[in-house]
Order: sequence, then C-alpha cells, then structure tokens
Amino acid sequence: MEVHEKVAPSVIWSIIGTAGMACSEVLVETSMNVTFPTLMNVFNQSLNNVQWITTAYLLAVTLTIVLAAYLQRSFKFKRLIIAAGTASVIGGVICMLSNALPVMLLGRVIQGIGTGIAMPLLFSIIMLEVPRAKQGSFVGTAGMIVALAPSLGPTYGGICLAALNWRFNFIFTLPITIIFCIIAARFMSDNESHRDHFNFSEYLLIVLALVALTLAVNNLSSGFASPLVWGGLLVTVISFVIFFKLAKQEGKAHIINIAVLKNTSFNLGLLIYTFLQFIQISLTFVIPNLAQLGLKTSALTSGMLLLLGSLLSAFFGPVMGRLLDSQGFKKLFLIGSFLAMAGILLYIIFAQKLSIALIVIFHVMFMTGFSMMYNNSMTIGLQQLEVMHIADGNALFNMLQQYSGSIGTAAMSVIIAIAGSPYQGQSKQVVMGSQAAFIVLFIFALLIFACVLRLIKRDKQGLVKN
Repeated sequence: MEVHEKVAPSVIWSIIGTAGMACSEVLVETSMNVTFPTLMNVFNQSLNNVQWITTAYLLAVTLTIVLAAYLQRSFKFKRLIIAAGTASVIGGVICMLSNALPVMLLGRVIQGIGTGIAMPLLFSIIMLEVPRAKQGSFVGTAGMIVALAPSLGPTYGGICLAALNWRFNFIFTLPITIIFCIIAARFMSDNESHRDHFNFSEYLLIVLALVALTLAVNNLSSGFASPLVWGGLLVTVISFVIFFKLAKQEGKAHIINIAVLKNTSFNLGLLIYTFLQFIQISLTFVIPNLAQLGLKTSALTSGMLLLLGSLLSAFFGPVMGRLLDSQGFKKLFLIGSFLAMAGILLYIIFAQKLSIALIVIFHVMFMTGFSMMYNNSMTIGLQQLEVMHIADGNALFNMLQQYSGSIGTAAMSVIIAIAGSPYQGQSKQVVMGSQAAFIVLFIFALLIFACVLRLIKRDKQGLVKN
C-alpha cells in the first residue's frame, strides 16, 4: 500500500471508526470486572468461575488475532470490519439477554471474535498508510481512543450497576459499536488481497497451547498434582514445540511468520508491551474486587478508583507518541519503568493499610509510567520490521496483548484465592491475596525494566531503528 506524505481524510476516518469499535468492546471488558461480586450472586457462582467472563472473552480475542495476518492478506479490510461489527453486536445481544453463566460466556466469546478482528486491523492501517515520521503520533492517538475504554470501563460498570443493572453494560454499547462500524466501513480503503492457504494444523496447535495454559493457570489452586495443571502445562509445551518446528518449514504458508522473532529489538518491544498489558489488566481485576470484597466499598466507588489514572494515561498517549517521534524512546522508557515499579511497590508496602486516596495515587503513578512505554513499545517494535512483515508483527503484538490480559485475570483470581486463608474471613482473605498479587505484578515490572535496559544498550550499538 502506497504511503503518502499527508494522511488522507479517508484513512483518518477509517482509523477513528476502527478505534471506536475496539474502544466500545474493551469498555465492556473492563466494566465487567466491577460487576463480578454481583454476578457471583446472580449466577450463584464463585469468583473463580465468574472471572471466565473476562478470561473466555480475552482468550477468544487472542485466538482470533492469531489469524490476523492471514485474514488481512486474504480479505478486503472493509469485509473484515463488517464481520467484526456483526460479531460484536450478536455477542452483545446474547450477553444482554443471558440468564445463566454459560450463555453469558457464549456471548462474550462471539464478541471476542469481533474484537480480535478489529484490534490488529486498526494498527495495520496505521503502520501501512501513515508516514513513518507520524506513526508514533497516530499509534499514540489510536491507543488513546482505545485506552479510554479501561479508563472509563470500571466507572461505567459501576454507574450501570448502581443506577440500573449489569445488562445495561451491553445495552448502551451496542449502538456505539454499530455507528463506529458504519464509519469504518464507509471510509475503509481497498487493499490488495489474495486468498492464502489456511494452515489448519498450525492454528490448531496454537489453540491447544493457549487453551491448555489457561486451564492450567485457572486450576493452580488445586496444586500441581492436579491433571488439569500438569497436563495443561505438558500440552502447552508439546504444542508449542511442534508449532515452531512446523513454522520453520520453508515453502509453506504459515499462520504467523516467526522469522520476525529473529529480531531482538522487536522481541524486546514485544515483551515490554506484553508485560505492561499483563499488569494493567490485572490491576483492573484486583483493585475493584479488593475495594468491594476487602474494603467494603460500593461497586460505583470501586469503579471510580481507576478513573483518574486511566484518564491521564489515555490523555498522555498522543503526547508520548509525539515525544517518541521527536526525542526517541530512551528517556521515556527509563522514567516510565521507574514510575511503574514505584507504583506497584507502594501497593505492596501499603497493602494492609490501603485507603481510597492511596489506591488512586499509586494507580496514577503506575499509569503515568505505563503511558510512556505502552503504545511506544509497539511503535518501536514494529519499526524494526520490513513492510512485508508488519502484519505478522502486528498480529503477535495484539495476540500477546490480549492473551496476557486473559492469563493475568485468571492468575490474579487464583493468587487471591490461595494466598489468603479463608479462616480469616472474606475481607481479610482478599486483602492478603491482593498483596500477594501485587508482589507478582512487581516481578513483571522488574522484567520490564530489564527489557528497557537491554533495548537502550542495543540502541547505543546502533541496532535499533527509530
């Protein structure tokens, strides 16, 4: 696709429409975390079962994103965005009408398919049709639009729950999804497409690996002796080993071109992005449930706790993108990683004495650091690749983004369940479990810092394109 010095209005509108669709879907995703205590009573289920509303959705998003490169090569972008909107609306209607957890899960899986098509398409449009010198700003702006969802999601969910009921989480977003889908389809430009051979065996192996790993993590509370745990981990390892062997064969069409993983700078950007998403989505699960079940706040209050930090992060997205374009990534990533580590560390230190004010302050600190690195790590990572490999790199970024959120929600649920003693009462158990969850998240913040240092070292050696 030809890149012009100026970005055509049609490209801008197609980006707005696609980003708006993705935003409305992620809005529902993060709003549901606030409703879990209520849905535990409505469906008569445990927290570990109810969290599948998020885990199943994100797993469906991930398994659809795996197909992103294949879909974008094989179909017109306009058809893909219409398919995404249709799935999102059908899934939303099913969720809205659901009266049992399995029905809700079916609707969330269908919605996940829609999000899994739209999310990577958004960033492919930017990386293919926006000049390189403006990509940081556009990725930052698109990221801001999408980031408004986790910014507003918990508050939105809390308001719906307090004023109406949880079904309105879906009712209000359906017309928004339809409007943005129409905008995106109207202005989406034609792309060259040719139907590739679909490598079913590779896709099946990825599905087996990710589903098995999710089941293993969800059942960790049963111990490693549980067949679902050790069996799931075994299936995951075997599936990935076979997948990488098949993916290295030349002369065949592959689901994802793993040659992009030979680029160390790309890998570092990918890891920073994935770990940041893991922490952020984990916090949107831990904090509202800690507030409601541990600190006994209302659903509305628990949703408001994340609002300020998330809004600031969304606002900073385009600003940080412009700073990346003008000054490079080193200072941004160093300061950002320090702020992220500090925010999580303070949660650990004050876990037993958290107040509403402290939760907000620590979250603002983390989300400020998050905004400095998150979208920029994707921009830096994709800029390391040749144009022909953008779709594959984009698919990996979006796949791991969603799966890290899925596995993060599942892992936090298990940690909270096993780290606190039930004999202490639910409130104390959730507080103790949340402190253990924050410790795990701090380890991931340290891993981000290590990746940042490695990326800076490579940049000094002239091995990073920016």
